[in-house]
Parts: sequence; structure tokens; C-alpha cells
Amino acid sequence: MLGRFGGARRAVAAVLLAAAAVAGASLVAGCSDSAASSTNASGESVPGAKAGADNPAAAGSSAGGSSAGESTTKADVADPQSLIIMAGLQLAVQNPDKAADAAEQTAIAAGGYVAGESEGVGSQVLPSADITADAAAGSATGVSPLTLPAPNAAPGKEQALLLLRIPPSRLADVLATLSGGGGIAYRTQSETDVTGQVADVDSRVASAKASISELRGLIDKAASMNDLISLEQALASRESDLESLEAQQRALADQVAYATVTVGFFVSAGAVVAPPVKHRNPFSAGLVDSWHALIAIGHGLLAVIGWLLPFLVIVAILWWPVRRVVRMVRRRPARANTEIESVEAAEV
Repeated sequence: MLGRFGGARRAVAAVLLAAAAVAGASLVAGCSDSAASSTNASGESVPGAKAGADNPAAAGSSAGGSSAGESTTKADVADPQSLIIMAGLQLAVQNPDKAADAAEQTAIAAGGYVAGESEGVGSQVLPSADITADAAAGSATGVSPLTLPAPNAAPGKEQALLLLRIPPSRLADVLATLSGGGGIAYRTQSETDVTGQVADVDSRVASAKASISELRGLIDKAASMNDLISLEQALASRESDLESLEAQQRALADQVAYATVTVGFFVSAGAVVAPPVKHRNPFSAGLVDSWHALIAIGHGLLAVIGWLLPFLVIVAILWWPVRRVVRMVRRRPARANTEIESVEAAEV
């Protein structure tokens, strides 16, 4: 009897021990899951969390990981700044035509292009053409090329005016290269932040597209002719607005993608332009110089003849009667002598 009660007691004790073991295991598993979930929320793995508990510095870095991740995410979400950059440069050079060609090559080498060019004697004006990719939205951005002041140019000398489009990342290098080609008479640069305008136009374009898509769906489900006509009119209006917004969007993108640089070249009024030096051999130099001397002598003789010609005409006019009078005077003594000789011969 006592043996049976002892066996029962041992069985009950074994069951209680097994239940306690299961409860302990469940508790440990719950704590582990809790630790794992808190560690994963901070962006670290489970082994890293254990190492952080042993290493306070590692734990501190793990604690700061959440804020760093959030700031990085916000920075990635934020739109980049959109700037419209305008620059103006005016240079005094000896040869505006040559300087304009060099500026054009510099712009092309930098990945840009020439949007407008004007060369000739006197003040230059760029042709009236939109610099944006879309002519319909030329004034959509409210930014126009810079106008350079009137230079102190030598009268009768050529001037050149260029409108260059340069990638903003290469603008500083291009301006430095152009500035080294002559004396700087005027320089300016401005930046217009259009980040908000770009975001607004992009949002309006997206809204217009969604509205058009919705209207097309309603047109397919129109129940009557009147509803169909009204929906088609609304759709045409939305499509027209979308075209205008897209043109403005392209214009903004073009002016942000390329900086606009107005460059003017002129010959200064106080500059002495040296004639180009031509290298010649002695024979050709002597031949050319003698020919020029001969031409100069001929010009001198013609000038003397032209100066004496009026006097020669007057002398020629007066010489004829003077000559007649001289002849008459010379003939009278001869006639008198002849008459005397004839009288003397008669007396003899």
C-alpha cells in the first residue's frame, strides 16, 4: 500500500517538474522574441544586439541608427534644388571675330551649344528667338537672357555677341576660360530658385493626367448624348491645359539643365590694334616696296599736274595774243629796213 502511494507521489512530482520546465522554456522563448523584435526595430541583427549588450559603444551606435536612417530617408525623399543660372560677360579684345569663334569652341567642348550669335560693325543685338526647348513656353519661366551694357567701343570696329547654353557643372570653368581671352569690361551672374515652381508644375501635370483619365472612363460610361457632349468638352479643356503645363514643364527643365551666358566682344576705343605681321623673303619684300614707291611717285606727279593744270590753261590762253603782238613788233623793224634799202637803191 505504501509502495503504491510512493509511486504515485513520484509520478506527480515528475509531472510537476515537466510542467515547470515547459513554463520556463516558454518564458525564455518569450523574452528572446521580445529582445529580437526590439533589436530588429532598431535596424540591427540579433547577434549584433548581443554584442551591443556586451559593448556599450556598439549599443550606443545601434541606438542612434534609427534617427540616422530616418534622416537619410527624408533626404532621399526631398526634391533637389532647381536653379536657373544667368551670366553676362563683356570683354575688350583685339579681334572680336576670332574671340567669338574661340568662345563657341569652348562652349561646345563643355557640352553646351550656341543659342544665338550676332557679329558686325556697331552695337549688336541678338536675334529674337526663344532659348528654351519649347517655343510656346518661352516666357513661362519669367527669366530672359541678360542684356549687356553699351561698351566703350572704337567707332567703325566690329563687335560680336553670343548667347551660350552651358551645363551648370561646367559654368565656372567656361567663364574662367572666356575671362582669360581679353580685358573684362563687365561681368554678372544670378541664380533664380524655381524648386517650388517645378514641383507645382509637376503636381499640376500629374493631376491633369489623372483628371483626363477619369473623364475618359466617364465618357465610356455616358448614359446620354448630352452627358457625352459635356464630358468631351471637359476633356478637350483638360487636354489643352495639360499641353500648356507640359510646355511649361519642358521650358523649366531646359533652363535648369543649361545655364544661359551672354558674352560680348568689342574693340576698346583706347586700344591700339597692331597690324598683323607678315613674314616675307627679302626679294619679294624689295619688289613690293619698290612697286609701292613707284605708285607713290606716280601719285605725286599726278598731284603736281593737277595743281599746275589751271595755271597752264591760263598761260596757254594768254600766250596766243602775246605771241601775235611779239611777232608784229618784230616785223615792223624788218619792213622799215627793207623800205630804206629800196629807197637807197632807187637814189643810186
